[in-house]
Amino acid sequence: MENQTQKVFPVSKYIKDELFKRGWTQADLAYVMGRKPPEISNLMVGRRQLSPELAQELGVVLGGGAEYWLGVDNAYRLSQTEYVDQAVLLRSELFSFPVKEMQKRRWIAETLDTAELQQELNQFFSDDGLGKPQPDSYELPFGTSFKRTIKESSLNNAEKAWLARARQLAKACPVASFSENNIPKLKVELRRLAAKTQAAHRVPALLTGAGIRYVVVEPLPNVKIDGAAFWIDAESPVIAMSLRFDNIGSFWFALMHELDHIEYKDAFSFDDLQSKPNDEAEERASWNAANLLVPKHELEDFIRACAPRYSEARINNLATRLQIHPGIIVGQLQHRGEISYAAHRKLLTKVRDFITQFAFTDGWGQPVPQVLG
Repeated sequence: MENQTQKVFPVSKYIKDELFKRGWTQADLAYVMGRKPPEISNLMVGRRQLSPELAQELGVVLGGGAEYWLGVDNAYRLSQTEYVDQAVLLRSELFSFPVKEMQKRRWIAETLDTAELQQELNQFFSDDGLGKPQPDSYELPFGTSFKRTIKESSLNNAEKAWLARARQLAKACPVASFSENNIPKLKVELRRLAAKTQAAHRVPALLTGAGIRYVVVEPLPNVKIDGAAFWIDAESPVIAMSLRFDNIGSFWFALMHELDHIEYKDAFSFDDLQSKPNDEAEERASWNAANLLVPKHELEDFIRACAPRYSEARINNLATRLQIHPGIIVGQLQHRGEISYAAHRKLLTKVRDFITQFAFTDGWGQPVPQVLG
């Protein structure tokens, strides 16, 4: 049977075509199907809807199967129903954002009233210049550099919400005046802290003391951003982190990567931790971050001497000599594919609790800092 489902006609047109091929009348079809003639004539003039039972019988008698006949009928009925309630469209747009999670985190007020919910989202995003008449058109107004584990062409709505919240917190974060001339000294001081797990608690104070606003926002579901670097204005840099991977290797690498973006005042970019960066700024930031923590020549020498047997003792010996935490070496070996991500997990100590107690933090049960207007 010729497939005409590309055209949108009532099911009666397709039945007539099949009857013409066979030289049948509607009465003949009724007889073969064991139906009364009025049942078929009512179907043909649209007074009777095609039921699953009728579709089954048409599929047997005229061919094509019940799915074909139901599909033809549904396609035509949908073509006659072009109107969709605008309220449905608006609620669909609003709930494309993680509304329930945002309400749970008290980013927006709890309400199911459509107008109130739209107002809440508009207010939440417009605080950062993100507000537009429709939520699906929100765009980022500030240059941002991202450390990501998944490559995507654009931010999803959960990531837009996460960034907007990070920016809100950053505006309220007290800092000293910023001078880019202080960054080299800051890097040296941060590198010194990377030797011990507990020393991570000093990172927020060092950054804010150097004029860099540092905020930590617990990631929403579907947020794949590890960290972001952006500017509130020309003199107000921000590093925001999600700490979604709670281990010392991921923390220090992401932090130094974002600090490199601040030093070079990079524009919006993406990075995939699982593959080689394909952007010059990301490649530079990754190289500089890794090299600052574990000098490249030292890591290369270690790999040549120890591969493929990277024992815990050997890693600890290198860490002691370089005055770096062994978990950071493990992280770099994992990233290079020298060891699996399951190897030496004991050395990848957790740091989130040390950081969130002292950083401007939203999440993990920490008291949320008051966002200034």
